[in-house]
Amino acid sequence: MEANTEDVDEQQGQDPIEEANRNFHSTKDTAVSINEPVSTYTSHLEEAPETDDDNDTVGNTTFETTYGSDEDDSNDVPGEADIQRTEEIDAYSIDEEDEPPKLKYSRITGLPPNFFSRDPVSCCNIHDDYYIFATHSGIIHVTDPNFTTIRTFKAHRASILSIYTDGQFFASGSMDGTIVIGSIKDEKDIIAYDFKRPIHAVVLDPNYSRTRSFVSGGMAGKVIHSSKNWLGQRSDIVLDENNGPIVAIHSVDDILLWMNDKGISIFHTQARQVIKVIDKPEDSPRSDLYWPRVHSLEMDRVLIGWANYIWCIRVSIRTSEDKSEMASNKSRILPSAATISFRAVQEKKVEIEHVFKLDSLIAGISSFTDDYWMILSYEPPTADGDEKVKFNYPDLKLINSLNGEVDFEEEIGMKNIDNLGLNDYSLHRHIGSDSTSYFVVSAKDGIIAQEVQLNDRLDWYISHDRYRDAWEISEHLLSPEKRLNLGLKHVDNLVRDDGWELASQLLAEYFSSSMSYDEDFVKNVVSQWESWSSIFIQANHIKELTEVIPRSPKFSLSASIYDSILSYWIGKNVSKTVELISEWDVELYDSKKVESLMETSLEGSESSILRKCLADLYVKTYKPQKAVEHLMKLKDPNLFMFLADNHLLTNFLSDIPQIIKLKFSDDEYNNLPLKILENKLRDVIQVLVDHRHELNTRLIFNLMEQQHLTFINYLYLEKLNDIDDFLLSSFGDERVKLYSEFDRPKLLPFLMRSSDYDIDLAISICESSDFIEELVYLLGKIGENKKALTLIIDKLNDPEVAINFAKHQNDREAWNILLDESMTRPAFIKALIETADDQSNPFYDPISILKRIPNNVKIEGLKNSVSKINENNELNYLMNQLILKLIYGRSEAISKGYRRNLLKGYEIETNDAIFKELIGKFQTILFYNDSLDSNPVFKSQSEMFPQGMAVTAYTNLDKKLEHLQFLTNYLKSKSANDDL
Repeated sequence: MEANTEDVDEQQGQDPIEEANRNFHSTKDTAVSINEPVSTYTSHLEEAPETDDDNDTVGNTTFETTYGSDEDDSNDVPGEADIQRTEEIDAYSIDEEDEPPKLKYSRITGLPPNFFSRDPVSCCNIHDDYYIFATHSGIIHVTDPNFTTIRTFKAHRASILSIYTDGQFFASGSMDGTIVIGSIKDEKDIIAYDFKRPIHAVVLDPNYSRTRSFVSGGMAGKVIHSSKNWLGQRSDIVLDENNGPIVAIHSVDDILLWMNDKGISIFHTQARQVIKVIDKPEDSPRSDLYWPRVHSLEMDRVLIGWANYIWCIRVSIRTSEDKSEMASNKSRILPSAATISFRAVQEKKVEIEHVFKLDSLIAGISSFTDDYWMILSYEPPTADGDEKVKFNYPDLKLINSLNGEVDFEEEIGMKNIDNLGLNDYSLHRHIGSDSTSYFVVSAKDGIIAQEVQLNDRLDWYISHDRYRDAWEISEHLLSPEKRLNLGLKHVDNLVRDDGWELASQLLAEYFSSSMSYDEDFVKNVVSQWESWSSIFIQANHIKELTEVIPRSPKFSLSASIYDSILSYWIGKNVSKTVELISEWDVELYDSKKVESLMETSLEGSESSILRKCLADLYVKTYKPQKAVEHLMKLKDPNLFMFLADNHLLTNFLSDIPQIIKLKFSDDEYNNLPLKILENKLRDVIQVLVDHRHELNTRLIFNLMEQQHLTFINYLYLEKLNDIDDFLLSSFGDERVKLYSEFDRPKLLPFLMRSSDYDIDLAISICESSDFIEELVYLLGKIGENKKALTLIIDKLNDPEVAINFAKHQNDREAWNILLDESMTRPAFIKALIETADDQSNPFYDPISILKRIPNNVKIEGLKNSVSKINENNELNYLMNQLILKLIYGRSEAISKGYRRNLLKGYEIETNDAIFKELIGKFQTILFYNDSLDSNPVFKSQSEMFPQGMAVTAYTNLDKKLEHLQFLTNYLKSKSANDDL
């Protein structure tokens, strides 16, 4: 149904722009034409009255307008140099605050002088590319985001209650009942419509440049969709009516939302119907008393704040395919032949995600960061005890979008708030290239709030002497030098408050984080290290400094710093001294000075820990010889290996026995088994052997002998024998003694294989030690066979040893002595009979033994021994027969095989070219082979025998046999001659 609200000017055929200009000129003396240049309007404006800005109050805080950068970045345009765009407000002057505020503020000062003062702002629209401010006098002021004026003109005769822009066109609705729509840049592209009743809200069609349609509403209580028909006249369709004044209209894609007494109506433009109505809560105030605030969160979400309620609504939006199928000529709402389509319209889904009720009224709403919403709350005036009305400052609140809880709240100290109501305030968001700004605008003032950035936090920390916090956040904000200075200021504050321990820890942190920069800066760091180290030392806080002082020589700090630290600890704490010297590089300090201090300290009081540390220090400074004295006092069991590793064995040769003894406690070595001694001295013996060309073997032997360390000599000579036995050629007698004392099983083999010893001495040693076997060998070696056999028979009473001795001597005299002595000993007689063999046959045989046995000698088991001899003889005979039979059988097999190979025939290929050639010669063909395993070689008679031999082909068998015999004899004789 069309509304009967066509423009009277259009009905009379008059130009609406000229009529608007005429009406605007007649309203006020300061009014200007819609097309009047900006400079003309500016010249007519009266200057705003001066206000006291030196003590502005914003965010419940007193601010100084001098805070911030000294540079003027207002980007003034020519002709507007007297207008400051924004006035930064110091929001960080509250001493009670522990942390930087979330928001910083600046006052809008870039508008014409009369704005906010003589001509209050009635509404505004903050677009990504443009700012539009409208006043109660009907003036519209358009700027870019830098507040550079683009246009300023009078558009209405009364207060402008709604302003809208899509970035190309703007639309304004006024209390005078008119709507003005025009291009932002093209001053000539503008048109006005009169709806006769106050307009509260107006929005343009998303395709206004093509459709020239828009939606409006106001006190008439109607939501009207206006467009131009095919005759170019305005055509209106009422979308909703009779539900009270329209207080807001908002569009999201193809969805319209309007608010009136009925609540929130959601209209689908393609379906041409209201798809959902959200009723007003029963406890909410009158609709037109507090106008709602609408903000688009995302493409498919809308945030509505109305009175003290918040709704978060989600709608399904169109796809690109849906948009391409839209009617392109006329209004999507106006049914006509060009727009009627039978295509099914996609069903829209509307979902209420959240509904929150607040304790305060909402004058503005916007999205914030991290799932937060920003709310501009309004508190109605209150009366004090004298019934004087008190107007309250608005508050900015951050509400958690998940639970509706208020997590942040701050009062905004705006100017001239008296007599202002909720509808006089608004909140807008602008996403700039650097940061997001939040515009808090009232009729009398405008403030821009921005989330505090790192730079702002840094400035706040510095201004509050919070240098530690400033240092932590300034890594990417300040140069290394400035950042280090912040840290040092923090350290200085800690030192002033006697916080030396924390100061030292942070000092190390600040310096260590600065070592990755250029060389000049590193030099500065080193210089600062030295300065602060001196401060700590002079204040006698060396303990704190010790824990943080650099321990790497790359810092190149003065050695005197480290000398002072070590000097302090040497006289105070031995354990700490040892820790530092073990961990610090010797290049850090003056080692000579420290060594002298340690020597002096040890003279006064003994400390094994300090002495060991001093010895280690001597080693680090390449003076191991000085360390030996201290290690000997410490009875270091590893001292011998220390000497070896540092090539000092020759320097302390006479002390080697005593040094080796350090590996044992007291006289422990006298009671330990040789095996354990060998394990404990394995490394020592190996070193002595490895240094055999450096350390004289005889000298080492004598030193050990003098200290009664003969077990070392034994182990030493044994190891040396494995490596270089040539060096032991003069140690024969010593080895006999050592073997007799420590390892008798090796004595006899040594005596048998060596001749580098005094045999008389060896005999003496064996006699004194009662070593019969060794003594028997030695006596036999010097020809004392009788004495030797006597020892075996009398001492050992072992017939087997006696027989083996006689066999070894292989001497008839020895055998005779053995036989004579054995005749009275049954065990010996039996052994001689049973062990008779080829080696003993030249000297006796079992039969002769049997004949010599005395009659009175009883030999147990003699019968078995005799039987055994007989069995052995028969067995030998059988074994010989078997062996002979095997030899005969093998010979016969070889002979038969040979004969068979000589007589066997061979297959030959008759097609072979060589064979055919031989057959064609009519000669005797011979074949032979050098090996029984290979095939024969064929040759003709003429090739095998000299000329003149008979080569006649015979057909008579006898002749052939005679010829064959002749050839055979010839070959045999030739073979015999070749062998000779």
